Amino acid sequence: MHLDLRQATYEQFVAFVFDHYPEDEVDDKWYWKTDAEITTDPQRAVEYLTKALSSGSDLLEQFTHRQIAEGFQYLLGAGAGREVLEQLWNADVPWLDRRRCIMAIPKLYTDVLEQEADGVGGSACMLWDSVAYGYECGNRDATTNPEDARVQDAMLEALRPMLNSRHPETQAGALHGLGHLRHRDTARTIREFLASDKPLSAQVRAYAASVLEGLFQ
Repeated sequence: MHLDLRQATYEQFVAFVFDHYPEDEVDDKWYWKTDAEITTDPQRAVEYLTKALSSGSDLLEQFTHRQIAEGFQYLLGAGAGREVLEQLWNADVPWLDRRRCIMAIPKLYTDVLEQEADGVGGSACMLWDSVAYGYECGNRDATTNPEDARVQDAMLEALRPMLNSRHPETQAGALHGLGHLRHRDTARTIREFLASDKPLSAQVRAYAASVLEGLFQ
């Protein structure tokens, strides 16, 4: 399977990413069992990713919640991370386009992931894991790299409103992302969240505390 983003239409991109039977086991995901490959075009990768993130309701007319969640796990994770996700740090793509893409991530939650109590098999909690993990593992350094810094700031801006969700899996997903993001305002944001009058489950409150202590997965 091959998708050439230099010439592919958005419809071809959508079919390539989402039109697969979803599997529970990680090793059984379609993109590990096939020779799936993307030839990237940085500008188009960001454009198509933004459109997909912003169009969850439209995607639900063609695919199930699980197909959509698995497709985004592919785009934002190890499957196609180098060809798609990494373009958010690519200075050759205009910053406003990259920022727009980052700010579209929460819409996927409201359109798709919050429609099931478990956040579509835990996808709501784990989606930001691969998006923000580069800051925790040291691949991204906001103190020395201007692109890393402004992407980190935009991600914090996207994550903060997600804490206002009434869906526990979205709250947990935002906390998970904040933990990996390692932003200078991560701790303050979580403490303000815990001190607010928002209705929080005991599980979310405990998870927030563990993120503050750096003891989370």
